[in-house]
Order: sequence, then C-alpha cells, then structure tokens
Amino acid sequence: MGEQQRGGKGASWRALGAMIPAYHVLRRIDGLIDLGELRDALASHYSRRGRPSIAPELLVRMALIARLYGITSERRLCEEVRFNLAYRWFCQLPLDAPAPHHSTFSKNRHGRFRDAGIFSILFEQTVQRCADAGLIAHKDAGIDASFVAADASWQRMMRDAHMAAPRLPRPVCEWLADQANAPPQEYGVRRGKPAEVSRTDPASAWSARTARGRFGYVFNVLIDTPGGVTIDVEASPARFAAEVDAGRTMLARADDRFGYRPKRVAADTAYGSAAFLAFVTDHGTIPHIPVLERSEQTKGKFPREAFRYEREQDRYVCPAGKTLPFRGADRRAGFLRYSASPADCRACHLKRKCTAGSNRSVTHSEHEDVRELVRGEMQTPLFKQSMRLRRGVERVFADAKGKRGLTRLHLRGLRGAEEEFLLGAAIANLVLLARPDARPARTRRPPPVPERIDHMARISRGRFEQSYYATIF
Repeated sequence: MGEQQRGGKGASWRALGAMIPAYHVLRRIDGLIDLGELRDALASHYSRRGRPSIAPELLVRMALIARLYGITSERRLCEEVRFNLAYRWFCQLPLDAPAPHHSTFSKNRHGRFRDAGIFSILFEQTVQRCADAGLIAHKDAGIDASFVAADASWQRMMRDAHMAAPRLPRPVCEWLADQANAPPQEYGVRRGKPAEVSRTDPASAWSARTARGRFGYVFNVLIDTPGGVTIDVEASPARFAAEVDAGRTMLARADDRFGYRPKRVAADTAYGSAAFLAFVTDHGTIPHIPVLERSEQTKGKFPREAFRYEREQDRYVCPAGKTLPFRGADRRAGFLRYSASPADCRACHLKRKCTAGSNRSVTHSEHEDVRELVRGEMQTPLFKQSMRLRRGVERVFADAKGKRGLTRLHLRGLRGAEEEFLLGAAIANLVLLARPDARPARTRRPPPVPERIDHMARISRGRFEQSYYATIF
C-alpha cells in the first residue's frame, strides 16, 4: 500500500497553501476528515511486497472532490485535479506530482474499496463527528426517499434467455448473487417477480415517476430534523414497498451503530401502513406519520366506518344490525377478516349499497390500536411541528441533485448506488460541519409602527385607484 505524502516543506508547497484562503470549504473540510481508519480497513487488501500502489487516501480525497463539486466523469476529475490548485492542495499533491490515471478508480472501487466498505466507514465518521459537535438532538427524525435515475436505457429490457449467456456483466452477476442469497421475506404481502428488468442494471426497478418512465433507484435518508444531520442512508430499487423496508432498516441500524433512538419519527403517508407504524412504536418511538387510509376505496358501497366494531365479542355489526364474526387472519399481511353470513346478506334490503358479492367482508388490521394512537397524535400541535421539520429532508435531496450532480447514477448495481448515496450523505454532513462558527444569526424585522401601517395602506389604496381609473379610461 502506497503512502500518502504531504506536499512537503518546499517554498512551492508553502506558496500553494498560502493561495487557499482560510474560509475556503476545502480547507475547512480538510480539518474534519481522518483517513487513518480507512487505511487500517484496507491493510488486508494489499500485498506486502511489490511496487507501492497509489495511496488510497489520495483516491478518497479525489472522490470527495468529485461529489462536492458535482464532477460525474472520472476523466474530467483527473484533469481538474491536475489543473486546479485548490484541488491539488486538498489532495496533498505537490505541483510536480502527476495526477492518477482515471482507470485507477475503477480498479480500486470495484475491488478493495467495495470489499472493505470504505465509503460506509467514511460516512459513519461524519455522523460521529456531528454527534461530538452536538448537532444531533435525538428528539425529532425524518424519513423520506427520492428517485434517482440509473445508468440504464429504458429500451433495453432483459428476458430469461439472457441469463444463459456464458459471460455476464458485473451488475448482472451481482444481482443474481443477491437474488440467490436473499433472505425470505418476513412481513408484508408476498411480492412477485418484476415485469420489467433492465439488461444493463437489473437491480434497478422500472418507475413511472418521470414523464416517460425510467429505471432507477431510491435514495432513502434518515435525518435528525432540527440539525439536518444525515444519520443513515439506504439504497433500494424504485418500489414503494422497498422504501418502507428501507425505513425499517435505517431505524434499526442507526440504533445499533450510534444508539440513535429519537422520540418522534416523521414521514409522509407512504410510510403510514399499520405494520410500519407498529414497528416504529415497538422501537420506542412515537410515529408522526399520517395513517394510510383505504376506507374510501369502496366503489360506492358502505365504507368500513359504517360498521360498528364490538371489542368484547370481537365482531362487526353492519348498518342493518347483522353481525360479522371473525372468520380468519392473514398473519403475513397483518389483516383480520370478518364476514357476514350469505343468508343474512341475501335477505338484507341494503345489499345493493353494501356489496356486489354473496356476502360482505370487512378487514381489520391486527395493529389497529397503533393506528388509533397515531390518529390521536395527528390532532396535536406537536404533530404539525414534526411535519414542518420533516421538510428538512428535501434540503438533502435538493443539494444532492442540484449541487452535487446526483440526478443520474454513475455506477451500476445496488452496491454502486449505495456507494454514491453514502458519499453524497458524507459530503452533506461535512458541509454541515464546515460551516463557519461566526455565521450571522437570522434576525426578524421589528413589527411596523401604526404610522407605518397607515402609510403603507395609503400607498396601496392609491395604486389600486390608479389602476382602476386606468382600466375605465
């Protein structure tokens, strides 16, 4: 493993450092990163003899520059490091040292970097630094997801016959290995095989969120909303069910790695299923998530609210007074089924308004008590405050897509998407930590005096009269 040599003690290196101002973002980020742990994690992936390699710290610093300034091409990145003095100073390259070749990134990224989990370690370091700086409040958290297009054409669909090819691309091999080693699904409705599979990036999912529809992934983020610190990141195919599963994974992993267990978790209605609400409650957190209601999807028939539930007898009573006893449960989907007798429905005068079948059935979630708890929380002012704080997640997505170039993925496969998301989240935390300490406080304008209010009213009234008479004449 090659050693990272600092620029040196020569006059040229001192002159280069003097050209970088103290308030430059790269100078502030340089004092926040410690790549010693990354070097220890990579030690077993290098040979003990042979020609020294390019220092891995140099490649990591170049990757940080690429994501910070939205440089998506590695060829262009090497050119920028070669010409830009600030980039060269951050990478600790003397003026006479050559920049690495662009092919070096592919060799290290798909090999030792991915095996050692370098970007995961780097991201966890930034989270720990934010915790040490007191930026994590452990009170309110937010979960959300954003679609990111994959590096795959929408015209190239894969069929089963393509799997029998003797040589397959790396993303296809990784996808087949993940499918073979995937654990059985523990909860939710059993999901079938996707209808559209990309030939170049089969781990991505077809999504109609764009105008034409594209293959892509979902950037799942868990943040501490008061400070805006990104606590965890998860990459998943662009499916709504995968987003909810990613929310479970991030909450559990944040608790295991950092002991992060907020008091409240806010999210949109897509996370409002009964199973996810029960998971958050069992986690010791209050879910500030709108309950996902499907009672209005009745096609003109009686909704479930028209049926009265009797808890002691564990049954429903229909509007006509007939009982719907418990008939069975689908524990995997988390639903309990109550249905009336076909003879009662056949003789009922409200049958046309109730059902088109032989008898009426009503489903009841096994986590209905949690749903009632969240419905009560939705009426509190604290719930509305959590909804306002949850908008901070959009800032992470806006910065990643608008400033960091994360509108389309550069790498393929689920592991490639995860690496890009981890690197983008690490940059977001580093920029948050690199804010200057002497930033001005946000001040509000004092309320105007009554004389000022009267003066503004006269001005607005004069403008109205002027525009009114102009329309007449």
